[in-house]
Amino acid sequence: MERKYTTLLMDADDTLLDFAADENAAFFRVMKQYGVPVSQESAEIYRQINLSLWKALERGEITKPELKQTRFRLFFDAIGYDFQGDCLEFNESYLGFLGEGGRLMEGARETLHELNKRSYDIYIVTNGVAATQRKRLERSGLIGLIHDIFVSDAVGAPKPKKEFFDFVLSRLPEKDKSKILVVGDSLTSDIRGAMNAGLDSVWINSKKEALPSAFAPTVTVGEISGLLGLLP
Repeated sequence: MERKYTTLLMDADDTLLDFAADENAAFFRVMKQYGVPVSQESAEIYRQINLSLWKALERGEITKPELKQTRFRLFFDAIGYDFQGDCLEFNESYLGFLGEGGRLMEGARETLHELNKRSYDIYIVTNGVAATQRKRLERSGLIGLIHDIFVSDAVGAPKPKKEFFDFVLSRLPEKDKSKILVVGDSLTSDIRGAMNAGLDSVWINSKKEALPSAFAPTVTVGEISGLLGLLP
C-alpha cells in the first residue's frame, strides 16, 4: 500500500483520552470538596451545560474566560443550589482534579505505539486548558509517543477555527498539506477544522452517528484502531 501521509494531527478528548471518565471523576471530587450534594443525574446536567458552552466557544459566541466563569454558575442555577462561593475559584479546583485524569480510550495506546513504529509524526491538537490537557496526557503515558501538543488556550484560537490550524501548520516540519491528516471524533471541531484548513481527515465515529451533509471527512472509522488498516 502506498504511503500518503507523514504527519498525524490527533485530537485528545474522546479520541485518545476518555474525557467522560475524567470529567465524571473530577466533577464528584470537586463537589465533595465544596460540600455540594449531587448525584449522577446532576453530573449529566453539568455535562450538557459544559458541552453546550464548548460548542458555543467553537462557534465564536463566547470566550474561554466566559466559559470558565459561567459553567458552574449555570450548573448551580440549573439544580437550584445557592452557591455562595466564587465560581471561578470553584472552576480552578475542578480543573486541578481534571488534570489528575488521563484515562485512555480503548486501543489508544496500542494504536499510537504501532503508528510510532510505522514512523508517523504524531501531534496532539486539542481544545481545552493547556496545563490541564498536558497533565492528563502526561498521566496517560502517551507523551513519549507524540512529537508535540497544541492546545487552544496556548494557540489563542479554538478548533475548528482556521487560525488554530494555521498556527499548528506553521510549526510542523511537514509543509505539504496533502501529507497531513487530522484524526478526531468531533465533527464540529476536528472534521470542520480540517475542512477549514484544507486538510484530509479521519472521523472516529464510535457512536455510529449519521453523517450530516455539512461535513465531509475523508474517511470514517468506528474506532481508533481502525487507523492501522488505513495507514501503512
